[in-house]
Amino acid sequence: MSVLGAYFLNAGRLWFLLGVAALVGGYAAAQFARRKHVVDFTNVDLLDSLAPNRPGWRRHFVAVFYMLAAVFGVIAMARPVTRTIQQTESGGKILLVFDVSLSMEATDVDPNRLDAAKKAGEDFVDQVDDNIEVGLISFNQDVTVRLAPTLNHNAVKDAIQALKLGEGTAIGDALSTAAEVIGPPTKEHPDEPAGAIVLLSDGETTAGTLSTAEGAQIVAESKIPAYAIAFGTEDGTVVDGNTGETVPVPVNVDELKGVADITGAKFFEAPTANALEQAYNEISGNLNAGVGDPIKIINEQTWKYAAASLALLAVGWALGLWLLRGLL
Repeated sequence: MSVLGAYFLNAGRLWFLLGVAALVGGYAAAQFARRKHVVDFTNVDLLDSLAPNRPGWRRHFVAVFYMLAAVFGVIAMARPVTRTIQQTESGGKILLVFDVSLSMEATDVDPNRLDAAKKAGEDFVDQVDDNIEVGLISFNQDVTVRLAPTLNHNAVKDAIQALKLGEGTAIGDALSTAAEVIGPPTKEHPDEPAGAIVLLSDGETTAGTLSTAEGAQIVAESKIPAYAIAFGTEDGTVVDGNTGETVPVPVNVDELKGVADITGAKFFEAPTANALEQAYNEISGNLNAGVGDPIKIINEQTWKYAAASLALLAVGWALGLWLLRGLL
């Protein structure tokens, strides 16, 4: 929420402050006139016997409270308000679903798929508006919620940098988990998604309980768009750590494209780090634009100034009784 500032619903009533200024001027003039009359009363000893305990400065102190009370009263009459802008909740969450299967070690993208994807993911988080929550899920044969959606974008980048590789690829289970983390549409916005998923992978489902299409269907039923990015090339290879053999790991474009089609989102094919950056740029623009229209909230502050005016009147009255008792 951002504060735009304060203004008055009836600013014309502030002209009554001229009346308060006139009262101040009249009070000052009365003091000068009183001083002249005291000087004209040449028998000072007789004056002291008639009014030995003149209130002096104390009557001014009391008058200040009454004048301030009048000022705050006029401000209250003008009905001061504050205006704030609040972002609506629609599309306020982005969940990065990150493939960390062993195939992401392929060096067809410099320096390798994983490191290039990490950098692109961090740059993407930097582009996301500050008022949008971002979370991170990683998956190989297991699905791990690394970070629930948060406004702490630096924590998301740290979590991306800490990702490690493992065996297997459970895309279907990862999508199902992502839908659960984001949740269904809110009651206030039943026809709008509670968030969006950005899936980055280079392969196909080889582990878990759900196929890629089944996971995508669960996401679609939650009305969540899942933007899918196929990262890597047809020529990607990794070396089997057990046998030393070179194993081809081409990107499965069709399976990942199906995720976007089922959930009503867009698919991006990114054979290079630059193409991945461009895909993230387009996704970022779509997601930030889809956060929802900001709404203006007006909060009237009249009661605060009215209360201040009454408090000043009460203090002035109490001081009058205490400081000027027996002197009026």
